[in-house]
Amino acid sequence: MNLQENIQRIKEMMGINEVINVNDNSYVTMNIKNFPKYKKEISHLLKNKLTNSNGDFVTFKNSVIKGYDRYKIPILSDDLNVDNGYLNYVVSMGSKKFNSLLYSIFSDFYGTEVKSNKTKSEVINCDPSNFEISGPIVSQKDGDLSRFWASEKGAQVYFVKLPKDCLEQLSAGPSYEELPKWNKETRKYEGGKITNPRLIYVNVEPNENRVHFPMGISEKLRGKKLGTLIYLAMIKKLGYITSSMGNSPEIKMVYQDILTNPKYQEEVMSLLLQKQVIIFDRNTNLNVKQIFNEFVNGKFTDKKSVKISPALQQILGDDYTNWYNSLEESPEQSIQDKIEKHKDLTLKGGDTVVDTKTGKIYSFNGEYENINKEQEIQLSNEKYESLLLPATEKSRFKVIHRQFN
Repeated sequence: MNLQENIQRIKEMMGINEVINVNDNSYVTMNIKNFPKYKKEISHLLKNKLTNSNGDFVTFKNSVIKGYDRYKIPILSDDLNVDNGYLNYVVSMGSKKFNSLLYSIFSDFYGTEVKSNKTKSEVINCDPSNFEISGPIVSQKDGDLSRFWASEKGAQVYFVKLPKDCLEQLSAGPSYEELPKWNKETRKYEGGKITNPRLIYVNVEPNENRVHFPMGISEKLRGKKLGTLIYLAMIKKLGYITSSMGNSPEIKMVYQDILTNPKYQEEVMSLLLQKQVIIFDRNTNLNVKQIFNEFVNGKFTDKKSVKISPALQQILGDDYTNWYNSLEESPEQSIQDKIEKHKDLTLKGGDTVVDTKTGKIYSFNGEYENINKEQEIQLSNEKYESLLLPATEKSRFKVIHRQFN
């Protein structure tokens, strides 16, 4: 499939009827258009580091990456604090994808053969697509399902049961003694291991059917589209799901597949906002208009960020048209008015903020302590690029939207 066919299928799925000019920094472009170009740009940017590594990849990698944040997003060396869209994009996809790009650049530079670290034996030989979903178990009070990362009252946990031939090839995970233990005083599960290759589960928040895949799936099941199939099954079971599409590169790829792959267009219909998505089962009996109106109420977005499936737009009719017409053309409009309106607010997780230094708009994810016991803030933009800064930089970001007080 060539570039134009790829762009056309994405336009059809996302309901883009007008002719568009795809910018070099767009999400679509970075995935299907200019990879050789951007790779060449980054290779040139890293040329001195490649030369100084003397052919040692570890030395090269350590000169590029100085550490990782709590989400395993690489933190680049100070001299690489540059405005390169593709570099920032690949960094945001996580350590595995970024390290893979670094090794490819290193191999090209030194003329070495790229060898996969994974042997065929590491990926099990089974078809996991014939799985079953059981549940849910429902949290009756805050904290009672925190061992499944579902701490809020009313949250649901669904379990994925793999076919027998897959289960037999996966280890059973930690023993009872190794599992997290319930602390009666703190009312939380503490210590122990929470990984189990056989245990796959999906969390659903009580509001908006917001789904999470906290533990992912085993490396031995990767490359089998299991993540996409599980999310499609959850959409069918619940009638719809919503998500901010997360920081995980795997989750980003799952949503990209669901939203743009023509093989799923008869199964789902979607609305994409700025860092928010709602996906409906096309055969749902739920009140789609009511769910839509509740979902978009209070969400920060603008006309240029909105993409909708034609099927969903047809169902929503005037509800969608009236809402869309009420939006600004771009998020840059009325920024000063928004800053003034929210001037008394202190930044908190989930806020939409503007960087007064660059004028760029971000979602504020929160403030955390890094491995060096230093306070840092993390932000991400509509392209899912992460920004990690010392907490002392917080003052340069101003709240321009808060959905919930």
